[in-house]
Amino acid sequence: MALNPYTSIEHGQPGRVGCLIHYVEETPSTQEVARALAADGAPQGTVVIAERQSAGRGRMGRGWHSPPGVNLYMTVILRPRIALAEVATLSLVAGVAVAEAIETVAPGLVELKWPNDVWLRGRKAGGIIAEAVTDQHSRLACVLLGIGLNLNLSAEQIPAELRDRATSVFIATGRRCDRVAVANSLFLRLHSRYMETETHGFGAVREAWERYSALTGKRVTAVDAGARLTGTVAGIDSDGALLLDTADGQRRIVAGDVTLEGAYD
Repeated sequence: MALNPYTSIEHGQPGRVGCLIHYVEETPSTQEVARALAADGAPQGTVVIAERQSAGRGRMGRGWHSPPGVNLYMTVILRPRIALAEVATLSLVAGVAVAEAIETVAPGLVELKWPNDVWLRGRKAGGIIAEAVTDQHSRLACVLLGIGLNLNLSAEQIPAELRDRATSVFIATGRRCDRVAVANSLFLRLHSRYMETETHGFGAVREAWERYSALTGKRVTAVDAGARLTGTVAGIDSDGALLLDTADGQRRIVAGDVTLEGAYD
């Protein structure tokens, strides 16, 4: 059994993020470890952290580069009292918590790219995925909230084909950070923002998300199933949809199989 460096921040309070922390040196994906734990009844707030993922993945099944010893790869088990259709907003809620946690080590540099990317100085430093798990009656059983953050990754560790788009806290600031401290900060903020949303809905954290928005005012093209829609990003609405001002008026873009062209320009 690998020594768990995160034991010091495991608090044992069921329902709160970080109540139980399962640490593994390597796994194909923390999502799959968390899925098995959730099926066995793991309480809300249980976290799986891996030193390395051999098959880490992000939104729309994309791969996630996961070298060992430098970053934070985790999945949080949540059991929200929300409709299945609202699960996508949890990646936005988590984005706010992540941005607030990263602010403690990279003040003034963090932005959020809708729907679930974390940016530092205009490059991707993290990603979030909110995966719904349903029961035999197609009702929401839990949400597996996956978060990958590049913390102490060096430029040399980034694959050559990603270097113009990827970064880390270390690259952006020139300073290495304490991964356990960042995780603890994230747990506290995620629990607070999650409970705020459960009580008052996503609208309660919308303004906080908007403060970190990387795309507001930018001209982008949304591509969904081959259809293309170009406009200027006006922000997000109270349901977390992207608002795009087009020549034909304002349109709502709902997270799903949508990609945004022009975001890195």
